[in-house]
Amino acid sequence: MMSRPQKYIEGEALHSQHAKSNNALKLRVAVLVVCVLLVSALVVTYLLFELLKTREMLRNLELKQKTIKADVTERLPEIKPCSTVQPTCPEPEVKIITQPCNIIQPTTPQPTEITTITQSYTTIPTTTPQPSEITTNDPCYECEDGWKQHRENCYFFSTRISSWDASKTECRTQGGDLVKIDSREEQNFLRTTIEQIREYFWIGLTDSAEEGRWLWVDGSPLNERLTFWFFHEPDDWTEEDSDGEDCARMGPMFWFDKSCKARQRSICEKPAAAVCPHFSSGTTVGVEDTMSYFSKANAANI
Repeated sequence: MMSRPQKYIEGEALHSQHAKSNNALKLRVAVLVVCVLLVSALVVTYLLFELLKTREMLRNLELKQKTIKADVTERLPEIKPCSTVQPTCPEPEVKIITQPCNIIQPTTPQPTEITTITQSYTTIPTTTPQPSEITTNDPCYECEDGWKQHRENCYFFSTRISSWDASKTECRTQGGDLVKIDSREEQNFLRTTIEQIREYFWIGLTDSAEEGRWLWVDGSPLNERLTFWFFHEPDDWTEEDSDGEDCARMGPMFWFDKSCKARQRSICEKPAAAVCPHFSSGTTVGVEDTMSYFSKANAANI
């Protein structure tokens, strides 16, 4: 009579073990499902973040593209093509010398030295351009081969690409420095050449010493009333370089800030070499120097 209760107890124990095993299995499955859901939520969150970041970058690029297109469209009327059949095509500029000189009489024997005592300025006809219109190729100044002349300075548009610091060093080894733009006229001269090349060039402007305080390579501060920054520039963008953009480069029309580590072409500047004698009261000059002066003037059609 005692064997039956014993079997009943054993059955109850076995049933209890099965129930506990099922509960543990269900718990494991539930934990696994929760983990999968958490991982999925993290993946979806990351993908959404990347998507939003990409859309923001695309929006910024579209904004820049629209701005550039609008600016180019606005400036198109300023570009006046020169046609050989139009009477409005600009005439060749006449080069003039504003330095005084004495007329040597042909009947007077030429001494070995001419002492300039008094001076008189050559009368300029009313049809002759005034000094403000003098061509940039002044015959009294010369530049080395490969350099472009503008008034009394020479400019070298490098074909090599290098960082801003390396470009500055290269300019200094050639006796100059990265270009410092002092006037709108100089900006227009540089822009004319860059528009033909359609590249970006380092100029001698940086705020690497103090963010937002732009200095030229000679240490002088940037004149805020004479700047040619593009729309929203400088923006110190850190997407390409975490250090930001601390050096200035010049495009076909405007300035842009750029990481100083980027490799760009550059513009070097140095004074042109004077090749004409300087006349002043009481100055003694040789005949050879005087005749060389007039030869250069005649060669330049002055």
